[in-house]
Amino acid sequence: MTALFRFFDVRCEGSDRAYSFTLCSGEMRLLQLSHQAEKDAMIDLAVGETVCVEGAIEVVQNDRIPDNTELIGLREKKVRNNEAAPIIWQQLSISPMGRVGWVAANGGLISNLKIWENATLPLWYHARREVIETENSVMHWLGVLGFEQDKLAEFMAASPHDIEPWQRKLVGLLRALVQMPRVLVVDAVVFEDVKEHLRCRWIAALEAYAAQGNAVLVMADKQTTLPWEKIE
Repeated sequence: MTALFRFFDVRCEGSDRAYSFTLCSGEMRLLQLSHQAEKDAMIDLAVGETVCVEGAIEVVQNDRIPDNTELIGLREKKVRNNEAAPIIWQQLSISPMGRVGWVAANGGLISNLKIWENATLPLWYHARREVIETENSVMHWLGVLGFEQDKLAEFMAASPHDIEPWQRKLVGLLRALVQMPRVLVVDAVVFEDVKEHLRCRWIAALEAYAAQGNAVLVMADKQTTLPWEKIE
């Protein structure tokens, strides 16, 4: 597994402890927080909406390695010796947008955009995907999430206020999955008040996403039956 994302002694306002952990590719982890205000503040830190006052959050740079002869030489030497290339970390606050994605408790949709626009505009903005590629990705993840695709056209043309709360959550998940960030932060409330068969499909979708070399960090402020290992 490859390290992707890490906290170093991160404490947010209202926290009674600091958190240190590393997320690796393929991992699904659960961070249990003491109350909603702490959870909301920690989510804001994890997705880069706010900057750490105490501690640091870093994300791996992937293949964006500086044009430095010594560093490149070291990487080539390690490749020849079948060693892993050096991991280059970057402060989340200065990393390119799109490295860390987020699924809000209620889906986080923009009220004056149609469902299709809510699901795809961030993808075009961050990744400049082609229309056909975007459509294929949307159809794939809708199927994984358990959406009945015979209702697709009507659903995608709707506004957020025209659909059910659980559907807004589904669109929030869809939007995050089609963007394929290396790390996805999920508010555990997404899984509340959802039918069990859909909840199971959404859990499976996130596990499939992580299995593609990504990582998922779920944050909760109450006890949950979600199946992932807690961060101690």
